[in-house]
Amino acid sequence: MKTISCNRLETERLRLRPPGGGDIGAIVPYCGDPRVGLKMSAMPHPYRTSDATGWLDELARDRKTGAVRAFAIERKDEPGMIGVISLMLRPDRCSAEVGYWLGVPFWRRGYMTEALREILRHGFEDVGLLYIGACHMAANSASGKVMKKARMKFENIVEGGLCRDGVLHDKVNYGLFADEWRTNP
Repeated sequence: MKTISCNRLETERLRLRPPGGGDIGAIVPYCGDPRVGLKMSAMPHPYRTSDATGWLDELARDRKTGAVRAFAIERKDEPGMIGVISLMLRPDRCSAEVGYWLGVPFWRRGYMTEALREILRHGFEDVGLLYIGACHMAANSASGKVMKKARMKFENIVEGGLCRDGVLHDKVNYGLFADEWRTNP
């Protein structure tokens, strides 16, 4: 894995930058919307300001170790956070898992697919990862569509692989190898 400090990424329509305290006003209502929060296995619901500040504190610690590269997603034409995408490095440091969420007003516009494609590029080209995986609750098929559009490959379904509020949900796994990425980035 390459040693690289990359805090900002850009795509045609999006700017990806580190989330900060100024984003709390967007994080809380977007994550507090059950259409977002309840589709995430690790996101508390209801979502409060204290949850957002705790998450930002955790990100600051992870940023120092390099374990997580989290990016606030914002549109170039209108500043303000609309979602988050994170690359969580696995202990082997040659693979990672990506996770993301997007505020409901910005669904179905291709923003998350665009952000995911850039994170995959960043992971493979800048960081030097060999594999990037992702997963979603089976009930959240829209997330699977984003992964497919970004060229990730379906791997398997783990029955009861995710737990949300004491209830098991099927987990759908996707992944992409660097060699596959390089054949058609």
